[in-house]
Amino acid sequence: MKPFRFCPACASELDDSDSEGGAGCPSCGRSWYQNSDPTAAAAIVRAAEVLVTVRARPPMQGRVDLPGGFLRPGEPPLDGLRREVKEELGVEIEVRDEDYLQAVPHTYGDEEDWVLSLGFGARLASGEITPADDVAEARWVAYGEIDDLDWAWPHDRDLAQAALKRLSDGSSR
Repeated sequence: MKPFRFCPACASELDDSDSEGGAGCPSCGRSWYQNSDPTAAAAIVRAAEVLVTVRARPPMQGRVDLPGGFLRPGEPPLDGLRREVKEELGVEIEVRDEDYLQAVPHTYGDEEDWVLSLGFGARLASGEITPADDVAEARWVAYGEIDDLDWAWPHDRDLAQAALKRLSDGSSR
């Protein structure tokens, strides 16, 4: 079972024949499972535009995505999303539980590790957008431009469209 071949508890070779996708240790009896890593992304909306970012490094370097990233162990999704947006763009966002729009499992990177991407609509609360960390560029785009972008992951495109539909008319705020 990726990433383990040996039991992290006792170092015995794992038996990966578990019918639920895990691996069992024949020596200590523990079971190990590979789970999707949680991520969170924000489709930040203003008027009739959404903020997109261009990835500064692999995977998918140079392609378009939405700001966000991996959650830390035990980190609430909205806290992690706010932290990631601050790291990547230097801004604060307004995002609430009711701004949740999607959860999509997908592969990430060369190893094709599984992640579960949680998507939220958001609004810019304060600060000036300054690309940093994983972001090479940030720009506002209108709904009609979304399909023409070179998206790293299709679910980010879908999130951008859903957020614009939901938040640009002001119906949820």
